[in-house]
Amino acid sequence: MLAAGRYLRRVAVAALAATGAFARPTAARVEELLGARMQCFTMAQARGKIEAHKLADPFRSMREIALRLQGEPLRARLCQLGESLIYEISLLRRDGHIVKIHVDALSGQPHSSSIEN
Repeated sequence: MLAAGRYLRRVAVAALAATGAFARPTAARVEELLGARMQCFTMAQARGKIEAHKLADPFRSMREIALRLQGEPLRARLCQLGESLIYEISLLRRDGHIVKIHVDALSGQPHSSSIEN
């Protein structure tokens, strides 16, 4: 089970690196982001936050990431990770594995903490 987690982490990093989607964060920043608790919102809460903060369209972000990574979009949900609002996007890859990618909710670009455990 632990090996599967490492495999998924490597695949997510490789996929994002291949797209050139994010700049390399400092080691301290990665630890800070990964150590932060992620709190996800209900659909009603998400709608309110999207309107209040003028966030990127979650469906558009989901489609763009699915095209970049050649996966089938499954779900997008708004979450707060530390001080950042992100979309957690789930994709079904062609090999049958589900991958979760974090996208910055303001810009719609992949977030530097897209590494999944």
